[in-house]
Amino acid sequence: MSDTWFVTKGDAIEMYARFFSARYKRTAAKRARETADQLKRKGDESGYVIWNEVAEIIDHRSNPDRYNPH
Repeated sequence: MSDTWFVTKGDAIEMYARFFSARYKRTAAKRARETADQLKRKGDESGYVIWNEVAEIIDHRSNPDRYNPH
């Protein structure tokens, strides 16, 4: 049996969302979007997309009614 651990893109996005939320509290989503914008300016389109996904997860967890208006 192997002790190798693989992290998927989804796992990584979740980890960064949790880290940013814990580290930056109310400004976490804003900071994640700033990171996305910095990456886009450097030409890293995939990084831009991933960091926007991080921001969306943070927003969703902070404002669940905004995403599930039932």
